[in-house]
Amino acid sequence: MSGNSNKKHKALSHEAIVKALFENYECIYAVDAETSSFQCFHESDSYSLLRIEDHGDDFFDSLEGNIIKTIYIEDREFVRNMLSKEALSAALSKEKFYSFVYRLMIDGRPLYHKLRATMDLVEGRPHFLIGIRNVDAAFRQDKALAEKLSSMHSKEINHLEAILASAEGYLEVNLSKDIILEFSPYKLPAVLPASFHIAAQNGTLPYSDFMKWHVSHMVAGKKERFTRISDRNYLISCFEHGEKRASASFSMKMLNDQVQPCKIVFYLYQDAASGDILSFCVLYDLTEQQRKEKELRDLENELQMIRLRNFTSQMQPHFLYNALGSIQEIVLDDPEYASELIGDFTTHLRSCIRAMANDGPIPFEQELANIKAYVNIERMRFGDKLSVLYDIQTMDFLILPLSVQPLVENAIRHGIYERGEQGGQVVIRTEESDGTVRITVEDNGVGFDVERYQSDISLGKQDSTGLKNIMFRLDKMMHATVDFESAIGTGTTVIITIPKEGA
Repeated sequence: MSGNSNKKHKALSHEAIVKALFENYECIYAVDAETSSFQCFHESDSYSLLRIEDHGDDFFDSLEGNIIKTIYIEDREFVRNMLSKEALSAALSKEKFYSFVYRLMIDGRPLYHKLRATMDLVEGRPHFLIGIRNVDAAFRQDKALAEKLSSMHSKEINHLEAILASAEGYLEVNLSKDIILEFSPYKLPAVLPASFHIAAQNGTLPYSDFMKWHVSHMVAGKKERFTRISDRNYLISCFEHGEKRASASFSMKMLNDQVQPCKIVFYLYQDAASGDILSFCVLYDLTEQQRKEKELRDLENELQMIRLRNFTSQMQPHFLYNALGSIQEIVLDDPEYASELIGDFTTHLRSCIRAMANDGPIPFEQELANIKAYVNIERMRFGDKLSVLYDIQTMDFLILPLSVQPLVENAIRHGIYERGEQGGQVVIRTEESDGTVRITVEDNGVGFDVERYQSDISLGKQDSTGLKNIMFRLDKMMHATVDFESAIGTGTTVIITIPKEGA
């Protein structure tokens, strides 16, 4: 290759390199360090829209006007100080490169840009070479990451403070090296040897020795479990098998010879730098927790008794006395029928008591057995005036106990009974379609004015507690809906719709 060809090839290579470098910059300036005259060698399309002079006699004189025209207002004073001739000269006399980040206003938005300057000879004269790059996306991403890391750090601190707030003491332990790194004195009235405190402060207290002393002098109950769980080899094995936490409940002897229920929790993790397995051990006093648990058990027992009293008081007026009184009247005349009625009464009563103990869903077959038992008892009083039709097309679903039977009871007592000698019919229907089960309780009783009924409820003239309770339970526990319609002289229809999935 000839000399001219080599020169031409080198020139093309330099031009390609310069163009490639220019693509990373919005603009590049060369500023004469002695005269301050300047020349812009490259401008991107977006930067050219700022209409900044691309050459001139004094770069620093023109700087003020350009700052006001292009720099985000909050960054203007910063750029003035950083881009003065004195600041540039001082910085580049010590370092090869000088850079800082600021915001340019482009299309009405503040975008982060990075200015990078160096000092070099151009045609034998010293020049400031200044390049400006758009770093908005990268800077905002880094900023968001920094904020996320800061938030995570704050969370870790908050979590640690929450853990320690109720703790009676803690240890930070290097399990791999069998030493205690940090040790806090117990708040409980228990004394540890002064040598433990000194050795812990020096970082020379063996964890194994501390736990052996602890078991011998302070653990009063469940020693075997405490010894096994607190063993450093066991804890290291837990971590190696993917378990990040271990705990043991035990009883601890106090100075006053009392025994305190306690719990120790070992949080396991690995030091990123050394690879050592560490543990943060936290001691809790369970006295208050056990007291609250007892209070909760007492409250649950009291609630159960209140439910029983409420249930009994509701049944006594309109069912217990009437049913038992009616059975008593026929027991001598028809003992066999009376025996059947007592069986139905027992079935109904057992269903009610079971519902108080457990309000969870049951097979519809059980609710239907309760309904039939109740209807048989009511038919004893109404005789042929009460007709009940069971149109059961599906029983393969769950229902809350005592959610359909009270609707049948309302239909009989408030619908059919009010018709007097005429009597009437109640239809109980189940059907399945489009992923739902529909239960319908329909009567041809006296009916009622729905709007007036709702108005009376709002004014406190009517009590709808029973129906509201059924609707609330079905909604919250089975995502079911309850709809009803009624017309005076025609009857009432109540429809429960239950989704088959997700109930």
